[in-house]
Amino acid sequence: MKLIDFIDNVQKESFFNEHMIFHFTSKGEYPLIFFSFLLKKLKEIVPFEIEIINLDSKDLLGIKSKLSTTFLGQKKLYWLEDISSLKAKERAKWVEYIKQYNGPNLLGFFSDESIKLGKKKNVLVAQIDNFVDQKIFLKMVEFSSKLLTKSLAKIFSSFFTSHKKITLDTSCMLMNYSFLVGRQHKEFCEKWLNKIITPEKSLFTLSQYFFDRNPKRFLQLWDDVKDDYSDQFWVTFWSEQVWRSCNVLQFIKARNMPEARKVSFRLPFSFMQRSWRNFSIDELKNAHKFLYSIDYSLKNGGDPFSLDLFFSRFFQRSFV
Repeated sequence: MKLIDFIDNVQKESFFNEHMIFHFTSKGEYPLIFFSFLLKKLKEIVPFEIEIINLDSKDLLGIKSKLSTTFLGQKKLYWLEDISSLKAKERAKWVEYIKQYNGPNLLGFFSDESIKLGKKKNVLVAQIDNFVDQKIFLKMVEFSSKLLTKSLAKIFSSFFTSHKKITLDTSCMLMNYSFLVGRQHKEFCEKWLNKIITPEKSLFTLSQYFFDRNPKRFLQLWDDVKDDYSDQFWVTFWSEQVWRSCNVLQFIKARNMPEARKVSFRLPFSFMQRSWRNFSIDELKNAHKFLYSIDYSLKNGGDPFSLDLFFSRFFQRSFV
């Protein structure tokens, strides 16, 4: 089933009686913003509670006990997030558990295409495309129950004239920004839209390459976007990215995943999924200290090329 078909069918009363396991799969990474949007909407339309489960928790028996019981016969939909992000051994255990699961609750989760559950009548597999076009985007707008005003229609039409497809998470960001614009749609489109949401020049993508330690792709994209913003903006941007990543790592080390997820806002999704393992708290603190010195230098007439030095030292692991 394609995403557009899922959206068409999910509001039918019989939909959740026909399926027990909802497996969302994609060639790309876990689209966190999209699933936040989807779960929020589902909570409005389904007649049962939805609960997010953190599979990184060490209390596996407690989690499985929760999944296999109901309170006063009231079933829940448990969202297990991204199974692919688990370590191989744990991932295999959970895949096997889900294959054998027979209720009484509903389970939903995301994974890459390497995970297969086999053909089972109670399993629905929803294929998510990495990119969406205007047709699917407008279907999502309809699903959100937001009023498609003339102003919004102009924003979307203008955007998709120059961008044939955008990522799923970007489409959710576009909706969120556009619904706040109101009558200022013309100024928003002309001055801000392509700076806030630009698929080829995404700050999320740039940050992902940074934390993935992929200097080739990072420097290629950096060369394209660096002149779009001021030097002071970039220093502030990278300072926040490194500061947030350091705090995320501290919470992960303390096994406090809920707080780690809160602090991870604005970080690339890949950092929470895997990239955090590539860093130590001391390295990130040293990197942030260096950025602080750049900020001080720029405010006192220093050289903006010091950012290039920061990137060079970062990719050479000089902050370790």
